[in-house]
Amino acid sequence: MNIISQKMRKLLLVIAVPVLASGCAGNIEKLSADTEFGAAPQAYQQTIKDYFAEELNNPEVAEYVISEPMKFYRSQPSVAGLGGGIKWHAWVAEVGIPGKAIYKYLSSSNNELTHYYVRFEGNDIDTVYEGKGYESLKNDTGFTIGEYESIDSITVTAETAQVIEKEKADEEAELINSFESIRELNKLYKEGIITEEEYSLKKKEILKI
Repeated sequence: MNIISQKMRKLLLVIAVPVLASGCAGNIEKLSADTEFGAAPQAYQQTIKDYFAEELNNPEVAEYVISEPMKFYRSQPSVAGLGGGIKWHAWVAEVGIPGKAIYKYLSSSNNELTHYYVRFEGNDIDTVYEGKGYESLKNDTGFTIGEYESIDSITVTAETAQVIEKEKADEEAELINSFESIRELNKLYKEGIITEEEYSLKKKEILKI
């Protein structure tokens, strides 16, 4: 009986593992364009808004950017010929919601969109993908049948743009006023009109800290 040395076993392992791991890695199965998806979801925008109204911290300030429903499927890449294939196909809408509606403690002027995929079953929401789940579908395992406009290219309305600009201007004006107040306060402290403790307390009050 031939005995394989420990050194040889290690060498074989080093060679075999990358070969097994790379075998059929990255192979993506494509869904046929003729696959039946059924009718697109009806009143999908209102359904999405009703769902997020229950999930957001500040739904009253939510401004939704919603794509049209897409014929969408998830195809998991195989590894060494194993584990891949079409996992599901369904109508999906991409949704963008500004941070001011999502996060409880962020500025009311946070208009950066957080993105979601909303998967439908009939007219009802089946699954909402966010964070890493969204990123995985967006960049790796999610595909559409046909071309659709991404919400990244949907511009905000003129009215919303004016609101954003006004909020930015108001914040900048408030910041300038704060610096002016602190400068005047510093003069009073240096002239001995107020104590260091009074200066520190008033400064914190101005900066809201």
